[in-house]
Amino acid sequence: MTISATHAEIEQLYLASELNGQRSICVTACHSGDGVTSVATALAERFLLAGHSTLYVDLNLFNPGFKDSHLLDNEQPGQLIEHIESQRMFIGVPAPTVSSTQLAYKDPATLQKAVSKWLEKYDRVIIDTSPLLNVNKGNIPAQSVASACNCTLIVVAFGETSTHHLQQAKKLLDANSIFLMGCIMNMKHTPSFAQELVRQLNRMQFIPAKLRERFANKLYQNEFLNLPM
Repeated sequence: MTISATHAEIEQLYLASELNGQRSICVTACHSGDGVTSVATALAERFLLAGHSTLYVDLNLFNPGFKDSHLLDNEQPGQLIEHIESQRMFIGVPAPTVSSTQLAYKDPATLQKAVSKWLEKYDRVIIDTSPLLNVNKGNIPAQSVASACNCTLIVVAFGETSTHHLQQAKKLLDANSIFLMGCIMNMKHTPSFAQELVRQLNRMQFIPAKLRERFANKLYQNEFLNLPM
């Protein structure tokens, strides 16, 4: 799923972080597939559109979303990385594959030093993490990443993330060193009323295709009907 960098909600996140002087942002979720990478990439693009040099750091060892493109040298922090799903390119740091690096990043103090080093070269740092509730020895704990950043965002999958799981996630982020900026409701699997009406309309094969298409365009142009159901 791709989210536009000019989406109204992304704009609100951008403004909130800018007004509070937050240069490093951790984006996490309760479970894999909740939309962390979609939100993080959109936010990174928004910072780039504003003229900020931005480093995208993939610390999601559970399900890495990027790979090294091997198109730039490594003389400075950051290299050209490719989003596996969309093939979009960012300057960033791919998920570490060396065990010693993975282990070092599990230590909040070490990770804090790494973030500070990245911020010497870049205006903004966006970090994509492993899910908070997918705890295993191979993952870098999302709460460690959160403690090293200025603020943290939790992505919540609408209709999928339970209240219990969200409460568990919030408890993991309950530390003085962690600032939870807010939650983002991801409605990627929730059709709008207009989409559902068009789906039903297309089942009415007795209506000419051109007429159905005209009705569908009218429905999609209605702002009220295009709110999520």
